[in-house]
Amino acid sequence: MSASFMTEFIPDEVRHNIDQPSLQRKFVGNLCESSDRYVINVLQWNILAQALSYSEGNFNRVKSEMVQYETRRWRILEQILIHQPDLCSLQEVDIYNCFLKEQLRKYGYECFFTEKPNSRCLSFQHDQKNFKGPDGLLLCFKTSTFKEISRNTSDLPNDGRYGRQVFSILELEYLPLSSRVVFIGTHFKAKKQFAASRTNQAATIVTYVNNKYPTSTNLIIAGDFNGQPDEPCYDVLIKSGLQSAYRTLMNNHEPAFTTWKFKSREENKEKEESATIDYIFYQPENLIPIAYLAFPEKRTIGPNGLPSATYPSDHLALQVVFRVEK
Repeated sequence: MSASFMTEFIPDEVRHNIDQPSLQRKFVGNLCESSDRYVINVLQWNILAQALSYSEGNFNRVKSEMVQYETRRWRILEQILIHQPDLCSLQEVDIYNCFLKEQLRKYGYECFFTEKPNSRCLSFQHDQKNFKGPDGLLLCFKTSTFKEISRNTSDLPNDGRYGRQVFSILELEYLPLSSRVVFIGTHFKAKKQFAASRTNQAATIVTYVNNKYPTSTNLIIAGDFNGQPDEPCYDVLIKSGLQSAYRTLMNNHEPAFTTWKFKSREENKEKEESATIDYIFYQPENLIPIAYLAFPEKRTIGPNGLPSATYPSDHLALQVVFRVEK
Protein backbone atom coordinates (compact mmCIF):
# COMPACT_ATOMS: atom_id res chain seq x y z
CA MET A 1 0.00 0.00 0.00
CA SER A 2 1.32 3.43 -0.86
CA ALA A 3 1.73 6.33 1.55
CA SER A 4 -0.87 8.53 -0.16
CA PHE A 5 -1.20 10.70 2.95
CA MET A 6 2.26 12.13 2.20
CA THR A 7 0.79 14.03 -0.76
CA GLU A 8 -1.72 16.71 0.15
CA PHE A 9 -5.08 16.25 -1.52
CA ILE A 10 -7.11 19.44 -2.01
CA PRO A 11 -9.92 19.10 -4.56
CA ASP A 12 -10.36 21.93 -7.06
CA GLU A 13 -13.82 22.79 -5.73
CA VAL A 14 -12.27 23.32 -2.29
CA ARG A 15 -9.44 25.47 -3.65
CA HIS A 16 -11.95 27.65 -5.48
CA ASN A 17 -13.84 28.38 -2.26
CA ILE A 18 -10.84 29.23 -0.06
CA ASP A 19 -9.20 32.61 -0.38
CA GLN A 20 -5.86 31.86 1.30
CA PRO A 21 -3.71 28.81 2.15
CA SER A 22 -4.58 26.91 5.30
CA LEU A 23 -2.37 26.26 8.32
CA GLN A 24 0.40 23.92 7.20
CA ARG A 25 1.10 20.68 9.04
CA LYS A 26 3.29 17.72 8.20
CA PHE A 27 3.61 14.08 9.18
CA VAL A 28 6.46 12.97 11.42
CA GLY A 29 7.60 9.39 11.77
CA ASN A 30 8.92 6.41 9.86
CA LEU A 31 6.98 6.97 6.67
CA CYS A 32 9.07 4.45 4.76
CA GLU A 33 7.29 1.68 6.66
CA SER A 34 4.03 2.54 4.94
CA SER A 35 5.29 1.92 1.41
CA ASP A 36 5.29 -1.86 1.59
CA ARG A 37 3.15 -2.56 4.67
CA TYR A 38 -0.51 -2.65 5.56
CA VAL A 39 -1.48 0.69 7.09
CA ILE A 40 -4.56 2.50 8.40
CA ASN A 41 -4.63 6.30 8.49
CA VAL A 42 -6.89 7.62 11.30
CA LEU A 43 -8.21 11.17 11.74
CA GLN A 44 -9.68 12.52 15.00
CA TRP A 45 -11.14 16.03 15.03
CA ASN A 46 -13.66 18.19 16.85
CA ILE A 47 -14.62 20.40 13.92
CA LEU A 48 -16.49 23.03 16.06
CA ALA A 49 -20.21 23.22 15.40
CA GLN A 50 -21.20 26.07 13.12
CA ALA A 51 -23.89 27.13 15.61
CA LEU A 52 -21.20 27.47 18.30
CA SER A 53 -18.63 29.29 16.17
CA TYR A 54 -20.02 32.78 16.76
CA SER A 55 -17.38 35.27 17.81
CA GLU A 56 -19.23 37.86 19.90
CA GLY A 57 -18.98 36.91 23.56
CA ASN A 58 -17.50 33.55 22.66
CA PHE A 59 -14.23 33.51 20.72
CA ASN A 60 -13.04 36.94 21.71
CA ARG A 61 -10.24 37.38 19.22
CA VAL A 62 -11.99 35.85 16.22
CA LYS A 63 -13.63 38.10 13.66
CA SER A 64 -17.08 37.09 12.46
CA GLU A 65 -15.97 36.82 8.84
CA MET A 66 -13.45 34.13 9.80
CA VAL A 67 -16.24 31.73 10.77
CA GLN A 68 -18.79 32.50 8.08
CA TYR A 69 -20.43 29.28 6.97
CA GLU A 70 -19.98 29.83 3.24
CA THR A 71 -16.18 29.77 3.57
CA ARG A 72 -15.71 27.77 6.74
CA ARG A 73 -17.48 24.64 5.48
CA TRP A 74 -14.91 24.32 2.69
CA ARG A 75 -12.01 24.69 5.12
CA ILE A 76 -13.52 21.92 7.24
CA LEU A 77 -13.83 19.65 4.20
CA GLU A 78 -10.25 20.49 3.20
CA GLN A 79 -8.87 19.49 6.59
CA ILE A 80 -10.78 16.20 6.52
CA LEU A 81 -9.54 15.27 3.06
CA ILE A 82 -6.09 16.83 2.88
CA HIS A 83 -4.13 13.86 4.29
CA GLN A 84 -6.56 11.22 3.01
CA PRO A 85 -7.57 9.33 6.17
CA ASP A 86 -9.04 5.84 5.97
CA LEU A 87 -11.03 6.35 9.18
CA CYS A 88 -12.46 9.59 10.61
CA SER A 89 -13.92 10.33 14.04
CA LEU A 90 -15.47 13.80 14.11
CA GLN A 91 -17.31 15.67 16.87
CA GLU A 92 -19.55 18.75 16.99
CA VAL A 93 -20.77 17.95 13.50
CA ASP A 94 -23.87 20.02 12.74
CA ILE A 95 -23.21 20.38 9.01
CA TYR A 96 -23.54 16.70 8.05
CA ASN A 97 -26.98 16.70 6.44
CA CYS A 98 -26.56 20.09 4.75
CA PHE A 99 -23.00 19.63 3.48
CA LEU A 100 -20.65 16.82 4.57
CA LYS A 101 -23.00 13.95 3.73
CA GLU A 102 -22.93 14.69 0.02
CA GLN A 103 -19.32 15.85 -0.10
CA LEU A 104 -17.73 12.93 1.73
CA ARG A 105 -19.63 10.41 -0.36
CA LYS A 106 -18.09 11.95 -3.50
CA TYR A 107 -14.64 11.19 -2.15
CA GLY A 108 -15.26 7.56 -1.29
CA TYR A 109 -16.45 7.67 2.31
CA GLU A 110 -19.34 5.87 3.96
CA CYS A 111 -20.61 7.74 7.02
CA PHE A 112 -22.37 6.98 10.30
CA PHE A 113 -23.87 10.09 11.88
CA THR A 114 -25.38 10.13 15.38
CA GLU A 115 -27.16 13.24 16.61
CA LYS A 116 -26.21 14.29 20.12
CA PRO A 117 -29.19 14.10 22.49
CA ASN A 118 -30.13 17.58 23.76
CA SER A 119 -27.57 19.20 21.49
CA ARG A 120 -26.48 22.63 22.67
CA CYS A 121 -26.85 23.83 19.08
CA LEU A 122 -30.63 23.71 19.53
CA SER A 123 -30.28 26.75 21.79
CA PHE A 124 -29.27 28.79 18.73
CA GLN A 125 -32.20 28.09 16.41
CA HIS A 126 -32.82 31.84 16.22
CA ASP A 127 -29.47 32.30 14.47
CA GLN A 128 -30.64 31.70 10.93
CA LYS A 129 -27.19 32.28 9.50
CA ASN A 130 -25.38 29.68 11.60
CA PHE A 131 -27.94 27.17 12.91
CA LYS A 132 -27.73 24.00 10.82
CA GLY A 133 -29.39 21.52 13.17
CA PRO A 134 -28.24 19.52 16.20
CA ASP A 135 -24.61 18.48 16.31
CA GLY A 136 -23.37 14.95 16.76
CA LEU A 137 -20.71 12.31 16.17
CA LEU A 138 -19.63 11.33 12.68
CA LEU A 139 -17.65 8.19 11.89
CA CYS A 140 -16.41 7.70 8.33
CA PHE A 141 -14.51 4.99 6.50
CA LYS A 142 -13.10 4.62 3.01
CA THR A 143 -15.11 2.05 1.11
CA SER A 144 -12.01 1.09 -0.87
CA THR A 145 -10.31 0.00 2.35
CA PHE A 146 -13.14 -1.22 4.58
CA LYS A 147 -16.42 -3.09 4.39
CA GLU A 148 -19.01 -2.43 7.09
CA ILE A 149 -20.03 -5.31 9.33
CA SER A 150 -22.23 -3.41 11.79
CA ARG A 151 -22.89 -0.02 13.37
CA ASN A 152 -24.21 0.86 16.79
CA THR A 153 -24.57 3.72 19.27
CA SER A 154 -24.58 3.51 23.05
CA ASP A 155 -25.30 6.06 25.78
CA LEU A 156 -22.71 7.29 28.21
CA PRO A 157 -23.73 7.85 31.87
CA ASN A 158 -26.05 10.82 32.28
CA ASP A 159 -25.31 12.83 35.42
CA GLY A 160 -28.63 14.67 35.25
CA ARG A 161 -27.24 17.96 33.95
CA TYR A 162 -28.08 19.51 30.60
CA GLY A 163 -26.76 17.58 27.65
CA ARG A 164 -25.98 13.93 27.14
CA GLN A 165 -23.08 12.08 25.59
CA VAL A 166 -22.91 8.94 23.47
CA PHE A 167 -20.33 6.82 21.73
CA SER A 168 -20.63 5.30 18.27
CA ILE A 169 -19.19 1.99 17.13
CA LEU A 170 -18.33 0.68 13.69
CA GLU A 171 -17.31 -2.94 13.15
CA LEU A 172 -15.40 -3.11 9.89
CA GLU A 173 -13.60 -5.61 7.74
CA TYR A 174 -10.17 -4.35 6.77
CA LEU A 175 -10.16 -5.57 3.17
CA PRO A 176 -6.41 -5.96 2.52
CA LEU A 177 -6.12 -8.54 5.33
CA SER A 178 -9.76 -9.66 5.70
CA SER A 179 -9.43 -8.79 9.39
CA ARG A 180 -11.86 -7.04 11.73
CA VAL A 181 -11.34 -3.50 13.02
CA VAL A 182 -13.49 -1.98 15.76
CA PHE A 183 -13.62 1.81 15.49
CA ILE A 184 -15.23 3.88 18.27
CA GLY A 185 -15.80 7.63 18.40
CA THR A 186 -16.96 9.70 21.35
CA HIS A 187 -17.25 13.14 22.93
CA PHE A 188 -17.07 13.35 26.73
CA LYS A 189 -18.67 15.96 28.97
CA ALA A 190 -16.88 19.31 29.01
CA LYS A 191 -15.72 21.65 31.79
CA LYS A 192 -13.25 21.08 34.58
CA GLN A 193 -15.84 20.53 37.32
CA PHE A 194 -17.23 17.44 35.56
CA ALA A 195 -14.10 15.29 35.89
CA ALA A 196 -16.04 12.63 37.81
CA SER A 197 -18.56 12.39 34.97
CA ARG A 198 -15.76 11.84 32.48
CA THR A 199 -14.28 9.12 34.65
CA ASN A 200 -17.61 7.29 34.63
CA GLN A 201 -17.87 7.74 30.89
CA ALA A 202 -14.41 6.26 30.34
CA ALA A 203 -15.24 3.30 32.57
CA THR A 204 -18.45 2.72 30.60
CA ILE A 205 -16.58 2.48 27.30
CA VAL A 206 -13.98 0.13 28.79
CA THR A 207 -16.71 -2.13 30.17
CA TYR A 208 -18.54 -2.10 26.84
CA VAL A 209 -15.39 -3.05 24.93
CA ASN A 210 -14.45 -5.81 27.38
CA ASN A 211 -17.92 -7.32 27.20
CA LYS A 212 -18.55 -6.91 23.47
CA TYR A 213 -15.08 -7.43 22.02
CA PRO A 214 -13.06 -9.48 24.54
CA THR A 215 -10.79 -10.94 21.85
CA SER A 216 -10.54 -8.00 19.45
CA THR A 217 -6.99 -6.83 18.81
CA ASN A 218 -7.69 -4.19 16.16
CA LEU A 219 -9.43 -1.60 18.32
CA ILE A 220 -9.24 2.20 17.92
CA ILE A 221 -11.06 4.73 20.12
CA ALA A 222 -10.86 8.36 19.02
CA GLY A 223 -12.57 11.40 20.45
CA ASP A 224 -12.70 14.67 22.28
CA PHE A 225 -12.45 13.40 25.86
CA ASN A 226 -12.44 16.88 27.42
CA GLY A 227 -9.95 15.65 30.03
CA GLN A 228 -6.23 16.30 30.22
CA PRO A 229 -3.65 13.51 30.68
CA ASP A 230 -3.55 13.99 34.46
CA GLU A 231 -7.30 13.37 34.78
CA PRO A 232 -8.69 10.05 36.07
CA CYS A 233 -10.62 9.44 32.83
CA TYR A 234 -7.34 9.25 30.90
CA ASP A 235 -5.93 6.88 33.52
CA VAL A 236 -8.97 4.60 33.24
CA LEU A 237 -8.42 4.16 29.52
CA ILE A 238 -4.67 3.59 29.82
CA LYS A 239 -5.04 1.08 32.65
CA SER A 240 -7.51 -0.89 30.54
CA GLY A 241 -4.64 -1.81 28.21
CA LEU A 242 -5.14 0.91 25.62
CA GLN A 243 -2.32 3.17 24.52
CA SER A 244 -2.34 6.74 23.23
CA ALA A 245 -0.92 6.87 19.71
CA TYR A 246 0.60 10.35 20.06
CA ARG A 247 2.16 9.47 23.40
CA THR A 248 3.69 6.35 21.85
CA LEU A 249 5.20 8.33 18.99
CA MET A 250 6.21 11.43 20.99
CA ASN A 251 8.59 9.83 23.48
CA ASN A 252 5.96 9.25 26.18
CA HIS A 253 4.48 12.75 25.88
CA GLU A 254 1.14 14.03 24.63
CA PRO A 255 0.99 17.17 22.46
CA ALA A 256 1.39 20.46 24.35
CA PHE A 257 -2.20 21.34 23.41
CA THR A 258 -4.96 20.11 21.10
CA THR A 259 -7.26 23.10 21.62
CA TRP A 260 -6.37 26.78 22.09
CA LYS A 261 -8.69 29.79 22.25
CA PHE A 262 -9.54 33.00 24.04
CA LYS A 263 -13.07 33.14 25.47
CA SER A 264 -15.18 35.34 27.71
CA ARG A 265 -15.94 33.92 31.11
CA GLU A 266 -17.12 35.43 34.39
CA GLU A 267 -17.55 39.22 34.37
CA ASN A 268 -16.75 39.18 30.63
CA LYS A 269 -13.05 38.80 31.36
CA GLU A 270 -11.01 37.20 28.63
CA LYS A 271 -9.51 33.83 29.49
CA GLU A 272 -6.97 31.85 27.52
CA GLU A 273 -7.88 28.16 27.27
CA SER A 274 -5.13 25.83 26.15
CA ALA A 275 -5.37 22.10 26.86
CA THR A 276 -4.68 18.59 25.59
CA ILE A 277 -8.06 16.85 25.56
CA ASP A 278 -8.25 14.96 22.22
CA TYR A 279 -6.76 11.50 21.76
CA ILE A 280 -6.49 8.45 19.55
CA PHE A 281 -6.30 5.35 21.74
CA TYR A 282 -5.56 1.91 20.35
CA GLN A 283 -5.11 -1.73 21.32
CA PRO A 284 -1.38 -2.35 20.77
CA GLU A 285 -1.27 -6.06 19.93
CA ASN A 286 -1.61 -5.78 16.14
CA LEU A 287 -1.64 -2.00 15.63
CA ILE A 288 1.65 -0.10 15.61
CA PRO A 289 1.63 3.70 15.14
CA ILE A 290 4.36 4.75 12.72
CA ALA A 291 3.62 8.42 11.93
CA TYR A 292 1.65 11.35 13.32
CA LEU A 293 0.48 14.74 12.10
CA ALA A 294 2.66 17.27 13.91
CA PHE A 295 1.18 20.13 15.93
CA PRO A 296 2.07 23.74 15.13
CA GLU A 297 3.49 26.10 17.73
CA LYS A 298 1.27 28.89 18.98
CA ARG A 299 3.43 31.49 17.29
CA THR A 300 2.68 29.79 13.96
CA ILE A 301 -1.06 29.90 14.61
CA GLY A 302 -0.90 33.56 15.62
CA PRO A 303 -1.68 35.58 18.77
CA ASN A 304 -5.46 35.28 18.51
CA GLY A 305 -5.71 31.51 18.90
CA LEU A 306 -8.30 29.35 17.16
CA PRO A 307 -10.37 29.31 15.06
CA SER A 308 -8.53 31.57 12.66
CA ALA A 309 -8.49 32.79 9.09
CA THR A 310 -6.42 29.73 8.16
CA TYR A 311 -7.98 27.05 10.37
CA PRO A 312 -11.71 26.49 10.96
CA SER A 313 -11.91 24.95 14.45
CA ASP A 314 -10.76 25.65 17.98
CA HIS A 315 -9.43 22.08 18.06
CA LEU A 316 -6.51 20.86 15.98
CA ALA A 317 -6.99 17.58 14.16
CA LEU A 318 -5.08 14.52 15.28
CA GLN A 319 -3.98 12.07 12.62
CA VAL A 320 -2.01 8.85 13.02
CA VAL A 321 -0.88 6.19 10.59
CA PHE A 322 -0.91 2.67 12.01
CA ARG A 323 0.90 -0.35 10.64
CA VAL A 324 -1.36 -3.41 10.83
CA GLU A 325 0.32 -6.68 11.68
CA LYS A 326 -0.97 -9.83 10.00
